Amino acid sequence: MKIYDIYSDKKKDYSKYVILIRVGNFYETYGEDTFLMNNLFDYKIKVVGGVNRVGFPIIAYNKVTDKFKHFKINYLVIERVNIIKKKFNDNNYDKYVKCDDSISVRLNRICEKLKVLKDTSKINIILDAIEEII
Repeated sequence: MKIYDIYSDKKKDYSKYVILIRVGNFYETYGEDTFLMNNLFDYKIKVVGGVNRVGFPIIAYNKVTDKFKHFKINYLVIERVNIIKKKFNDNNYDKYVKCDDSISVRLNRICEKLKVLKDTSKINIILDAIEEII
């Protein structure tokens, strides 16, 4: 099972939780949780295979979970066979997720799509139009 599949599976049951999955020496999250991580920690959102992804090193784990606790944001951590779940009665997940598709995320998506276009004339037309506007 792919890591994103694990995330998607858990997200069905824990939709208002940030889901962190340990991958080697990093923790990763995907989808809408990346907006929350960007808003709280200014972590860069990467688009890989059409999926938003944010990762951070394991040494930042306490900083991240301490901030979740401070802001009362539910979270679920998956580490191999261990699952750590923290639930707050007044969950503030929605307050911080702000899934509004920020400009930088939209630009990243556009860049990823442009990189795979075979016909570069289309890219030049698009870039020319953008350059005219700005």
